[in-house]
Amino acid sequence: MRLAPLAAIALAAAAPAATEERKLDMLAFFTGKSHAENVMKVALHGAKKLVVDSIGGPNKEGEFVLIDTVREEGKPVRTRTWVMRAGDRPGHYTGLLSDAIGPVDIVVSGDSATVRYVMKDGHLSVVQQMKLQADGKTLSNHVDVKRFGLKFARADGTIRKLD
Repeated sequence: MRLAPLAAIALAAAAPAATEERKLDMLAFFTGKSHAENVMKVALHGAKKLVVDSIGGPNKEGEFVLIDTVREEGKPVRTRTWVMRAGDRPGHYTGLLSDAIGPVDIVVSGDSATVRYVMKDGHLSVVQQMKLQADGKTLSNHVDVKRFGLKFARADGTIRKLD
């Protein structure tokens, strides 16, 4: 009879701890290579495939640089560059994007991140929401683009860490 309680204690000790909340480390996730596949829908147009291959890492100034190769169906391939640095509070990053005017703002909370910026034309505001998936190597990706406060486009897909 004494064996049963000891066995139960041994099994409980060997069982995995309660599931810890996943935390998104943006810099670790985007260091190295990543690949995004999205479907973009623009108002009054059909759905288009949007693929982004990225490579990222710190520069000598201590900023994080991410270079994207963007393949948007029906358009020429283009490159865009993000340069980000830690903000004034934990989980906050700020910086520049070659496609944007003004600053890019990123807030990371738990397993999610929200990115906000205004495109160079000054009329398109972008809100991108990413959420770390259970495998730790995939982000769900949702982007809303508004023009004059009205939804103009959206993209949905995934971003996978390749390294």
